[in-house]
Amino acid sequence: MRIVLAVVLVASTTVAEEKPVTRVEVEVFTVGLPVAGSGERLRYVHARGELTGGQNPDGLAKSLAADSAPELAVIHSTSWRWEEDGRIVLTYLAWAKDGALSPRAAAIPAPKPPGPTDPLKPRPKEIHELDPLAHGLRHVAFLARQTDGGVAAALGPRSTRVLLRFEPEVAGRLPEPSRR
Repeated sequence: MRIVLAVVLVASTTVAEEKPVTRVEVEVFTVGLPVAGSGERLRYVHARGELTGGQNPDGLAKSLAADSAPELAVIHSTSWRWEEDGRIVLTYLAWAKDGALSPRAAAIPAPKPPGPTDPLKPRPKEIHELDPLAHGLRHVAFLARQTDGGVAAALGPRSTRVLLRFEPEVAGRLPEPSRR
């Protein structure tokens, strides 16, 4: 009778070694108006942070926004996109209470109109740095027009008046189909 003894070495692997992990980044455009009486030109601060260890993206967005404004009126997730390096970017728009935005905030240039949307290719060919900000402003303008009035009430009359200058847009809106 022969006894064969086999030794099997098992290398421990983690899930991260088996599959590449998709990086998720949160970007926040914190916008607001300067103190009352100093004009109604919107300003913004752009911040980014990487989501790690099961972190809640809403919490990271609030933390990033708080670095630019100690008091927020509204924070809302406005879009997400895939980047060619494989990252997923979650975009938030945070609205600072009047006068609470950091002095380092830059003036928002006149927004470009949204580009054409191909219903079968939802990601535009090019995304410029301020495109997500323009989309977020149009999206929150849509929310401010809602009948329940929650967003408009949180913003206050001055900020709502400025926001309503933006053409409203719901997330993922596609052009109306042509009727033949």
